[in-house]
Amino acid sequence: MHESSTSKIAGESKSSPKSLLLPAAIALSLFCLGSSDCGGGKKGAVNPSAPNVAIVTPSPSAAGPAFPAPVLNGVIPVAIPGLDATRSPEQARPFFDTFSWQSFVALSWPAVPGQRGAALNPSDPKSLLTAPNGTVVVWGTYKESFELFGQRDQRPTAWELFANKIPECKDQPEGVKLLVMLTKGDSILDETKQAFSFPLIDQNRNYARYEVRYNKAFYNFVRGSDSDPKSWLYQIANLARVEPISMPASPVTNAAPPDAIGALMVKAAWREMTDKDDRNRYYVVSALLYDPVTQNCVQKDMGLVGLHIAQKLSGFPEWIWSSFEQVDNVKRGPGAAPTTPISFNNGTDDPKTIRGYANRPGQKGPVMVPPAQRTPVQVTRLNPIPNTPAGASTLEVNVAWQQALKGTVWQNYELVITQWPSDPTTFKTKEAGGIYPRDCGLAFPADGATNTTMETYFQSPQDAIGAGGNSCMACHYVAGQSDFSWGLNRRAH
Repeated sequence: MHESSTSKIAGESKSSPKSLLLPAAIALSLFCLGSSDCGGGKKGAVNPSAPNVAIVTPSPSAAGPAFPAPVLNGVIPVAIPGLDATRSPEQARPFFDTFSWQSFVALSWPAVPGQRGAALNPSDPKSLLTAPNGTVVVWGTYKESFELFGQRDQRPTAWELFANKIPECKDQPEGVKLLVMLTKGDSILDETKQAFSFPLIDQNRNYARYEVRYNKAFYNFVRGSDSDPKSWLYQIANLARVEPISMPASPVTNAAPPDAIGALMVKAAWREMTDKDDRNRYYVVSALLYDPVTQNCVQKDMGLVGLHIAQKLSGFPEWIWSSFEQVDNVKRGPGAAPTTPISFNNGTDDPKTIRGYANRPGQKGPVMVPPAQRTPVQVTRLNPIPNTPAGASTLEVNVAWQQALKGTVWQNYELVITQWPSDPTTFKTKEAGGIYPRDCGLAFPADGATNTTMETYFQSPQDAIGAGGNSCMACHYVAGQSDFSWGLNRRAH
C-alpha cells in the first residue's frame, strides 16, 4: 500500500507533530490552488476555472489565521484552499475545515436525475439554495456498500446501473433508499467477521439506521475489470493476494472533472421522523427499512443526523476525514424552539453519562428487539468541537458556513471534526510494524475525533481500544492494508 515516493518511509519520523510538513512540490501546488499569489491575479479574486476553491488570501494575525470565505458550488474540492505548509497543524485547521465544508456542500448538491455522482448546475448556488427538502443529492447517488459486498455469488452491477433491490423487500418501490445497516459497520442482511458496535436507539425508541456509500473511483477499483477476475477485490482471495493496496487519489489540479475525483467514502446516520419533529431542521428522505423482528420492509421518512466524508487526495495517502452532525443530536442547536426535540438526549442529566453515553443496548451487531423492550440511549458529546485557533476555530468556521446556507436545511448541520495527516510522508502499515499516529502521517488531532451518532460508544480512549482508537484515522489505520477501508477489510468474501 502506498508505494509512492510521498508515502514510503523507513523507521521513525524525523518531523515534529507541531509542524505541518509537506513535500515542497505538493505544498506549493496546494497553496497555489488556494491563493491568487501563484497566478499573478488580484488577492481575493475568484478564479472561474477553479470553482471548487474559495479564493481568499489568508493572513496571520495575533488572534490566529483567517480562513477562506464560504463559496457555494457543487464541485468536489481536490486541494486544501489557502494551505501554507509553514503553519502548525492547529493553525492549518481552518483551511482543512473549509475543505470539509466545501466537500459537504458539493456532496449535498442536487444530483442530475438518472446519473451517479453528477451535480446539477454546480456553478449556480440557486441550485442548492432553492432545492426542495428531500431532493436526491450527489452522495445519495453513490453505490451503497451492500451493492458491492452484499451480492453473495453474483458480480456487483456496473457503476451506472441503479438496480439495488434486495430479496427481503418484496414490491420495493423504484428509486427508494434502502437502509439495511443497524450500526455503521453491521448490516441486518449479512454477518461479517464479527460485530463492530452496538445499535443506537433515539428518544422515540427507534433505531438509528446507517449506510455506507462509495464514489465511482472507489467502487470501480474494488469491483475490478469484467475481463480480469483477479482484479475483483471484493473477493477475499484476490484482496489477500494484492494487499496492501492503494486506491486512486484525486489529482492536484484546478479543475478536476468528476471522473478524475479519487476514492471517496461517505457514511450516513439517519433517524426516523415523527410528528413531533420540525422537518425543516433535517434533510429528510423516504427510505425502506427492513425489520428482522417482523420480517417486513416498511417505508419511513428518515432525517439525516450524521455524515462522515473520507476523501483520498494526492499527497495525502492517509486520506482526509470530515465528520458532520445535525445540530439537535445531543442538545438544542441554534435557532431551535424550546420544544424542539433532542434526538439522542432527554434534556436532563438523568441518567448520567459515562464516557459519553448511558443505556447502551446489551448486544453488539444487527440485533433488534420490539419497541416495548427498547430503552433510549442517553448521549452526550465527550469530545468538544474544536475552539482553536482563536478567531478561526471549527466553531467559527461553522457559523460562517451556516450563514451562507441560511434558508436551507443544511444550515442545521455542523462540522464536528476534521482529521488529516499533518506529515503525510510518514506512512507505514500496522502489519509492517507501523505505530499510530507516528506512522499514520502524524494524524491531527491524534484522538478525540468522533461523531456522537456513529462513534457513540467509542468516544473515549477506554471504550475505543478494540476499535483501534477514538478517532477516524486511528480506527481506520487498523485497516491500512485495505487502504483504510473497513468495508473492504471486513466485507470482502
